Amino acid sequence: MKIAPVVIVAFVMAIVSPAFAKQLKVLMVGNSFSVCVLKQMPQCAADAGVVLDLASLYIGGCPLEKHWKNVEMAKNENFKPYSFSYNYASVKNKADAPVAKLGGKTNIPQALKADKWDVVTIQQASPKSPFPETYEPFAKNLIATIREHAPQAEIVIQQTWSYTPYSSFLARNKMTPKTMYTAVEAAYAKLAERYGLRTIPTGCAVDMYRDRLPVKYDKVLTKAEIDAIAKPGLIDFQGDPAGSSKWKKGRKGQKDANKVKLRVDASHLNSDGHYLQACTWLATLFKYDVTKLKYAPEGLAPERAALMRTCAAEAASMYAK
Repeated sequence: MKIAPVVIVAFVMAIVSPAFAKQLKVLMVGNSFSVCVLKQMPQCAADAGVVLDLASLYIGGCPLEKHWKNVEMAKNENFKPYSFSYNYASVKNKADAPVAKLGGKTNIPQALKADKWDVVTIQQASPKSPFPETYEPFAKNLIATIREHAPQAEIVIQQTWSYTPYSSFLARNKMTPKTMYTAVEAAYAKLAERYGLRTIPTGCAVDMYRDRLPVKYDKVLTKAEIDAIAKPGLIDFQGDPAGSSKWKKGRKGQKDANKVKLRVDASHLNSDGHYLQACTWLATLFKYDVTKLKYAPEGLAPERAALMRTCAAEAASMYAK
């Protein structure tokens, strides 16, 4: 029986499409909301039996506008503003990875050409993510750059998540975690529709998990109450996958940078949230049923790990193309 050429082409594309692959090379162009994928994604991928080569271009808090400006400045090949890190499952020795030649610093064009990426992810900086007017024309230009230097790669958006109630950003913008997520989701949806891109719905999985746990803050402590906490006391984030507190010195430039005190991170995922993020990436990029995943990080309660896998699977299914 003769099979029509168009059917053959469609069948072959289905086989080689990154969405159905058992092995992927993924480059993340992002910030602290993407570099954290390296914390749990390699372990989850290994447990799922897939081969993942994962690399990160990182500048803390980097928005799309700055990514594009960095592309323009990369005409000078010595301009290397990004910290570059990677985890390659396809090689035994880290030095054998094709990207090893980049060292720890690079720029976007160099990284795009350093390996034959199957997927390149992009995202907006989290404080700008609820505001769609901040995305363009920088997203358009960045997407064009990726397509120029890595034409074989699928560009995928990571949908970022909303902050915890301890965030001063929410208060300034008269938002709650839920209303911030609603705005973030809408902004990324417009971006995805405009360029026909798939989305890794990390923010959706976080929001879903918060609703189902449920995460209910009995009381959000005031600054004075936080300052009154005695070491080694910490803040209870009520099971939220985002938010953490730690006794440490401050960042360079802060007035009290050299003082050890209880520091609050109201926006980044915590160690539990890193697992939820990884499950969402695995379910989206590999179309793997993460409810079957056996691996979970040490210290994460089994029932919470199971709920995270369920939320990740359902979020990925909702956004599947």
